[in-house]
Amino acid sequence: MESQTQNKTPSVPKDWKMETAKYALGGAGIGLFVSAFQTAYSPRKGGSALDLFGKFGGTIWFLGAMGGAYAGVSAATEQIRGKDDYLNDVAGGCAAGLIAGLRKRSIPVALGSCAFFAASMGTYEYSGGLQGKMHGMSREERDEYRASFFASENDFREKK
Repeated sequence: MESQTQNKTPSVPKDWKMETAKYALGGAGIGLFVSAFQTAYSPRKGGSALDLFGKFGGTIWFLGAMGGAYAGVSAATEQIRGKDDYLNDVAGGCAAGLIAGLRKRSIPVALGSCAFFAASMGTYEYSGGLQGKMHGMSREERDEYRASFFASENDFREKK
């Protein structure tokens, strides 16, 4: 049976610059959406549409920076290590967490966010993401994998 921690097919390493740009733009797009809600539901009356970029524009760059840092560090780690596994996402999650801490201007928050995002992203990737760890396994491989978690009757019998 294949390694329990990695069921991925070998792939071409991602270009870290392209991944950073894609995820930074995606994060900025989500930030723009969140900023629009912040502007719409702001208690301040008589605000303009430019508050989207002025008053709440920090949300746009913050989410863009987090997305870019996560993707860039994950892809760069994959290229350096030569492996596509969960440790790349741990490094990327830590980088994104550091960005969150820098926004608060606090080293303890940055280190705590690094640990939280690293653990979250590493656990998510280690468990197989949305597809699960057993994606792509045959029926026999799945049964063998499941059986490896439980003791058999032979384990409880006394040895003479």
